[in-house]
Amino acid sequence: MGAGKVFAIIGGILGALSVLLYYAAPEIFCLWRLNAPLVPLKLYFGGFGANSGELGAIPFPPEYSGDIILMIVGVLIISGSVLAFIAGIAESKKIGILGGIILLAGPILLLVEIIANLGIFGTIAATWLPGESLLFGSIFGAGDWGIYIGSYLAIGGGLLGLIGGATI
Repeated sequence: MGAGKVFAIIGGILGALSVLLYYAAPEIFCLWRLNAPLVPLKLYFGGFGANSGELGAIPFPPEYSGDIILMIVGVLIISGSVLAFIAGIAESKKIGILGGIILLAGPILLLVEIIANLGIFGTIAATWLPGESLLFGSIFGAGDWGIYIGSYLAIGGGLLGLIGGATI
């Protein structure tokens, strides 16, 4: 078994896990999160438009936003994962590269959706927090936000899918 096949298979598995593990442990495997201990509020966003979190010490279960773009994020990640995995099994260079690209499109679309939905909040926050990124950052003691382990798994899976597809 060549290295390209192994990379593509591992990339496919990582991509699928990036979305599916959210339902087992959202606080660890979310795609994007906000942690504001002063409020106290924790929000976790996963694939397929799922979000959950805690207000005070009371957790709230995963809910679905109904936002079609966030649904597409989950579909892109899972479909790219399946293609990368199939490419490793079938030794297909084109399918591996396509799977890696589709898998990487998921986290990119998530970031675009977050930027688009900030709206007036983004303008106000940019005024209050000069020099801070609204996608990643922290305010000492007040909170932190940004992409999280699920997104990194998807990005790693996409890169492995691309590398695996290119080297099959």
